[in-house]
Amino acid sequence: MGFLDSILKKKKGDSEAGDEAGAEGAESTSEENEEAIVAAPKPNPLAKLKGLVDHLEKIVLGLVLVGVTAMCVMEFLKAKKEVGEIKQADTDIVLGGEIMDLESQRPTNLTALIDKSTKAPAAISLKGTNHMVFNPRVWKEILVPNAVPPVQLIMDSPNTPLGISALKVSSITNFKAQLLARAFIGGGIVRHEFTWVDRQHPALPYELTRLSPQMLPLRTFFPQQPMGSSFLSSTASGWQPDPNKEPRPLHGFRGRAGLLYFRFNPEWEVKIKFKAVTVATQAQLAAAQANPTKTIPNVVYDLDVIKGVKNGLYPYETNSVRAVSNVPVEFPRGYEASFVYETKYHKKMELKKFREGRRLMIDGEIFRVFRITADTVSLVSDPAYGGNGKIFEKKLPQAFANPVAVPGPPAAVP
Repeated sequence: MGFLDSILKKKKGDSEAGDEAGAEGAESTSEENEEAIVAAPKPNPLAKLKGLVDHLEKIVLGLVLVGVTAMCVMEFLKAKKEVGEIKQADTDIVLGGEIMDLESQRPTNLTALIDKSTKAPAAISLKGTNHMVFNPRVWKEILVPNAVPPVQLIMDSPNTPLGISALKVSSITNFKAQLLARAFIGGGIVRHEFTWVDRQHPALPYELTRLSPQMLPLRTFFPQQPMGSSFLSSTASGWQPDPNKEPRPLHGFRGRAGLLYFRFNPEWEVKIKFKAVTVATQAQLAAAQANPTKTIPNVVYDLDVIKGVKNGLYPYETNSVRAVSNVPVEFPRGYEASFVYETKYHKKMELKKFREGRRLMIDGEIFRVFRITADTVSLVSDPAYGGNGKIFEKKLPQAFANPVAVPGPPAAVP
C-alpha cells in the first residue's frame, strides 16, 4: 500500500505542475493576444459592405422570385374564384320559336322549277351596272357647304356620279400627216419631189422636258410642248424610181438629235421606197408647161411608206400606196382627247389636250391616259401614285363630232 500511495502522490504532483505551467502559458497567450489586439488597426466600415455587394445579384434574384411567386398565387386564387362563379351560373338551354309548317312553306311550283333547271335554265348576265360583282360601291368624302359635319360621305352612283365616274370625254382629235408626191418639169426634164408634213402629232417627250427639280415629278400632269417647225416637215427631190434601192428617209429628225427623239417616239421615223412611176404623155407635159409651177398632172406613183412602230412586235411597218402627182395622201398619226368634269358638288371643269401618257387627278386619285382611239379613251388608276391599277373606258358620246386636225399645206417649191 505504501508503494501505491507513493505513485499516486507523484502523479498528482505532476498534474499540479502541468496545471501551473498551463496557467502560466494561458496567461502569457492572453497577454500576447491583448497586445496584438491593441497593436492591430481599426476595421474599415466599407469592408463590411463588400460581402453584401458580392452577393447583390443573388439578393435581387431572390426578391424577383418572391414577387413572381406572389403573383402566381394571386392569379391562381383569382382563377379559382372565377371558376366557382361559372359553376354557379345557370347553363340550362331554353328552346324558343315555333315549329315550321312544312305545308305552308312548300313551293307550289316546284315541278316547274325543276323542269326549267334541267332543260332551259335562266342565263346569268353580268352586263350593266345593276350588280356589284366587279364594281363595288365607292364612297367619296365631299365638302358640302352648310352641312353638319361639313365633310359628308356620299356614295358614287349612276344618279350621282362622283370621281372618275363623272369624267366624260368631250372630244377626240385625230392627228393626220400628209405625203405629197409631185412630178414637175425642171431643167427640161421630168423630175420628182416628195414632201412629208406631220405638224400636229410630234410633241416634246416628257423625258426631255426642261423643268426645275421641284417640278419634275409633276411634268406628266401638263400638256406636252410642240416641236420646232424644222422637225415637222421634210422635202426631197432628185429621186428616180428603183425597186431594188434601199428606202430613203423623209422626215425632219436628222442627225444626233433625231436619234435621241427616236428613242422615245420611233413612229416619227418615215422612209420612202420609190418603186415606179407612170410615164408622162405629151398632153400631160403640155399641161405642165402651161402651169406656173410646172407640175405634171395625173402621174401615178408606186411607193412604199415605211414608218417606225412604238411598242410593236416589229420596229417598222410598211404601207404600199399609189399616189397621184400633187394630190396629198393622208396617214393617221395619233389622237388627242379633251374631258369635262362636273358633279352635283363640283362646278364644270374642262380638261384639254390629253395625249397618251399624261396624268390627271380627280378627288385625290391619280389616273393616267394610256390609250386613245377614234371613239374611246382608256385610263388606269396609276399604281405609281398609289392607285389600284383598275382600267376605265370612256366612250365619246355620239352627239360630239370627231374633229380632225388637218395639217397645213406644204411649202411651195420654186
